[in-house]
Amino acid sequence: MRNFNWRPRSLVLSGICAVLSACVIPGPASNGDEFQLSFAAGSRDSAGRFMGGTEMRLLTGHGGKLYAGNGYWQDRPGPEGPQGAQILVLDGSDARWRVDHSFDERTPNGRPRHLAISALSEVSFATDGTGARLPTPVSLLVASTWDLTGTTSVFSRDDATGAWIASILAQDRPAADFLPQVRSFGAHRDRQTGIDLVFAGQDPRGVFSGAYDSSVPGRIRWGTEPELDISRIPTSAFSGLAGRLRVSSFAECNGRLYVAIGQQIYERIDGAAPQWRLIYTNRHPHHSETGLRGLTPILSSSGRGEVLLAAVEGDAARIIRVDPNDGSEITELDLETFLSDRWQTRATYIIAAYNDMVKVHDNQREDLLHIGLEAFIRPQAAAPNGQRVVDVGYGQLEAGGWYLVRYAHGHYDLRQITPSLKTGQSLVATRSIAVSPFPNDGDMLYFAGYDANKAAAHNTAWIFRARLATALGASR
Repeated sequence: MRNFNWRPRSLVLSGICAVLSACVIPGPASNGDEFQLSFAAGSRDSAGRFMGGTEMRLLTGHGGKLYAGNGYWQDRPGPEGPQGAQILVLDGSDARWRVDHSFDERTPNGRPRHLAISALSEVSFATDGTGARLPTPVSLLVASTWDLTGTTSVFSRDDATGAWIASILAQDRPAADFLPQVRSFGAHRDRQTGIDLVFAGQDPRGVFSGAYDSSVPGRIRWGTEPELDISRIPTSAFSGLAGRLRVSSFAECNGRLYVAIGQQIYERIDGAAPQWRLIYTNRHPHHSETGLRGLTPILSSSGRGEVLLAAVEGDAARIIRVDPNDGSEITELDLETFLSDRWQTRATYIIAAYNDMVKVHDNQREDLLHIGLEAFIRPQAAAPNGQRVVDVGYGQLEAGGWYLVRYAHGHYDLRQITPSLKTGQSLVATRSIAVSPFPNDGDMLYFAGYDANKAAAHNTAWIFRARLATALGASR
């Protein structure tokens, strides 16, 4: 179970800046044949504002820029003192990261109120909440946080002023091992009403929907109650969820909206009074703290329409293909077997597709999927085959910064971030991957990560970048 207490518990993992010669990271070098360090936690931007984080949790493009959301879960503060979650921005391929917004509010006892960015996404609207066409389509950058007060808010960025405006979705009681939160955003045009909608997957309540309304703060009018109430979904059959469900991801498939909640997938029945119906339940969940992650549409192998791809987190980790027409399932990749074979040591608990599976178009190979990865391995005295291993007190992690590449025909390759700067950093988990939004950046990809895994850490968040050919490696 995740523990949100940020005091040290078992192990302090060193930050990336401890092994760099300076804590201000310049723009990446022009040489594009290696992984290049783009951001190191513990640095400062050109205005002198501190940029840290134990985790870099999310990357997303918006308005021709790249945004990143960090977190301070399990942080052991340094001389800069306790910090709140931040949204960082990269203005161009040769620019340096800078702070776009710091969530610096404090609780009455002086702790930063916002512990981490829990969701970050761009959403677009061509209609308002009545279905009327907007004169010009509108794209908004939206975010949510782990708020220690138990308030769940969605923050919308005003691109004209740079301000982030909060809309409160819900107020729930936080617990020592749980904070109410939005874990995912989705977007969909209702097939019956023609209204463009945004969706927020909130724990513990469910799926909220909103529509564009320029007259309200944040320009999204959210429903006061969830469309899909997850409190009615039984959790007793799902080990590790402890009675709580995460709304992990949304996906549009064949023009319909789907959502992954715990070990299940639901489909939205569009209309003025929308409903949700269960289409899939994982019959072999085993132990998992989240269930399904990274719900993604892919072309059906029959060539007719789309099916859904999802990653099963846990000690029976798989990547599965689900036909939304009948809920049938095919295992595309047994992750435990695949990783154990590649590393020559048993992989145990595995997380793939923390947030999503990123589509990368390549003219020679059609659409590729890049999928972030973290894996615990069988305890051992020494790292096998020169691998980097981190012990977090209750298990060992293969900490080399790994990810999967899925090719259109269903073949998977295992790849590793191999930075040209020998930082000595344990990358641990690749949490987020994004295609560069910069026109002069070519086919550059950005990779972000670290997962504190309940162990005390400081300045361990990171971002690397690489061209597609480098990211594909010998398989290209």
